[in-house]
Amino acid sequence: MSTRTLAALAALGLTAGAASAADPTLGTTLGTDAGAIADALTAEAYEMTRYTVTGDRIDVTAIRDDARLDLVVDATTGEVIGLQAGLRRGAPDRAGLDDAAIREMIAAEGYQITRYERERGEIEIYATRDGRRWELKVDPLTGHILRSEGDS
Repeated sequence: MSTRTLAALAALGLTAGAASAADPTLGTTLGTDAGAIADALTAEAYEMTRYTVTGDRIDVTAIRDDARLDLVVDATTGEVIGLQAGLRRGAPDRAGLDDAAIREMIAAEGYQITRYERERGEIEIYATRDGRRWELKVDPLTGHILRSEGDS
């Protein structure tokens, strides 16, 4: 391996013995819903920035400092069945409410979240309510819905 490759892997904590034992790996059980997965990742200092349910899988993106994890979680067992680590890119998130608080606010309005994405200071949520699918743009500072578009 080249020195640059080793340096990049070391920055991500991927060299042998360097990774934290608690970082998610294949087979790690995180949970079967957004709250449980976010809690498990938060316990390891990651922030879940994207959550998408598609059939029997949950796609999750999480960040910690400059590291980014793209995870595939089995929706039935909660186990990590796919994992890709890389470097985070883009502008930092704006300060504001944490993701759990925003998910609770949206759920309190009767939405069931199917996809949640927070990147570059913007929050986009796909959800269902009253049998319709909705795309929501949410203010990360207040948690208020800025725009909503529903399928008919």
